[in-house]
Amino acid sequence: MIQYGYKNKERNYVWKLSKSTHLEIMLCSKFDTALNVTGLIRLVLFLLVLKTDLFHCDTHNSPNIVIFLADDMGYGDLQSFGNPLASTPNIDALFSGGKKFTQFYSSSPICSPARASLLTGRYPVRTGVWNDINPPVFNQEYINGLRHEEITIPEMLSNKGYISGLVGKWHLGVGKNKEFLPLNHGFDFFFGAPNTLGDCPNFKCYYPDDDCEGVDYSPEKAPCQLIFNNELIEQPLDLITLAERQIRAAKSFIQTNACDRKPFFLLYSSLHQHAPQFAGRRYRNTTLGGPYTDSLAELDGEVGDIMQELRESGVLDNTLVIFTSDNGPDRREGTLGGHNGIFRCGKSNTFEGGIRVPTVIYWQGRISPGISTELLSHLDIWPTIRRITGSSTDNIILDGFDFYDVLFQNDESLRQSLLIYDTTPSSVEGPFAIRTVQYKAHYYTQTTSYCEPDGIDIMCRCNPNSTFQSHDPPIIYDILLDPEERDDISNTSYSLVDELAELLAMETAKISFSPSAIKDVDWESQLCCNPGCTPYPYCCKCPSNYTNSLLPLYEDCKLLPRKNRNVCRKK
Repeated sequence: MIQYGYKNKERNYVWKLSKSTHLEIMLCSKFDTALNVTGLIRLVLFLLVLKTDLFHCDTHNSPNIVIFLADDMGYGDLQSFGNPLASTPNIDALFSGGKKFTQFYSSSPICSPARASLLTGRYPVRTGVWNDINPPVFNQEYINGLRHEEITIPEMLSNKGYISGLVGKWHLGVGKNKEFLPLNHGFDFFFGAPNTLGDCPNFKCYYPDDDCEGVDYSPEKAPCQLIFNNELIEQPLDLITLAERQIRAAKSFIQTNACDRKPFFLLYSSLHQHAPQFAGRRYRNTTLGGPYTDSLAELDGEVGDIMQELRESGVLDNTLVIFTSDNGPDRREGTLGGHNGIFRCGKSNTFEGGIRVPTVIYWQGRISPGISTELLSHLDIWPTIRRITGSSTDNIILDGFDFYDVLFQNDESLRQSLLIYDTTPSSVEGPFAIRTVQYKAHYYTQTTSYCEPDGIDIMCRCNPNSTFQSHDPPIIYDILLDPEERDDISNTSYSLVDELAELLAMETAKISFSPSAIKDVDWESQLCCNPGCTPYPYCCKCPSNYTNSLLPLYEDCKLLPRKNRNVCRKK
């Protein structure tokens, strides 16, 4: 809704032009006098002349959507979450100005499945992003990707005229002919890394003097790549300048669509805090915590610069902003890994540290700041965006619940339970755990390769003798009173054990496994800028084709806010 004001002496006529149906006229008058009909007619004629531009400027019925997705961020990493060594003023500002969710969950404790669920609103096993033997992540050697049958958020929004962009990490498959890259899943724009930085041949990459190309080289892996839409433009990927280029890509995307007056969806999928850690010149040696918090500061800078661009482009008031992480932190990295505060274990583990993620939703002037303790999941983002944007889709089996009323009316969440699958799910065992509003029951636990080498907690510590364990009765925690998961109450109530078992059976029966997309391997299919070179894939190195001209900035085209109205300018 956009407002235009018209004053006539003691009267102030405020006009609201709605894109969808009607023109509302409100008369604010200090005196009970007759309406100035002549002035009214003149204003109506004036508005009719401007009708086209006004309709384009009014986008409240099609709000922009921006999701900041951190990579392996710990629940205790942020300054506002108690980390005294971090400097995260921009992310903290979102949490203070938005609605902070303290019980928000990823659908998986590891990257690719978590990202698939966020984009589809479905459990990873439904989408095919699972593997019952190896960790289910799309490394370079896998030739498949997220199934094309899945309806992603961009595909859902396309029928409402949205333009969708992805900046940063994809990690949902490439394919032998790039058939699984983002542009084949509804995105109109992509600038970033197709795979995980875990494939890069280095342990860390900090300005100015780290060896970013060979410290921890895996000879079977091609150097990491930078993709622009479907084109490979850089190999190896320059991590030192990556953040500033990704910021430029996001700015270019926002400006272009703001100038064209088109609603947009931007998934800003940062490569921070995943190993290898990195930070450029702007943020190196700027924090008390050393390299890890320097990289965290760079992530915070990315958020701050993009929020500033939304403000300067005049679209912030009409933009829903979500900040979250794909899963918990990588605890095997020691000082180069994240912090989980009170929560147990980390990435790849089904304890809280692997799946509870810091999350805030911000919409200036629309969502009241505060804290919500409602049980929610990444699965719930898809159906909530559908309702907010008024998008329509064919019948789709979703595992998410619309939490619009939680956001705007502080109502209770529709979600009453959440199935928690491990990193190698099986249709035989089913979920490792189930979370309800009050309780969490672990039926299986397992120490994985993402363990803590010197951890105090035996459930999180690396131990070759501590692998898969079955629990009958399950380990049960009152998760509201015991979020640290320390006091097993399974022996205090047999009826509770039975109730949770019945709920688990009922919810699991609703889930069907799609064939795994993370099985087929072809080491010769890795993206290479120099096809046919030897020794492959180490030889896949070429001069960068990146230039700023790929990401133009339209400084003269802004939707400039002026008091309570927007002034739309053409290119």
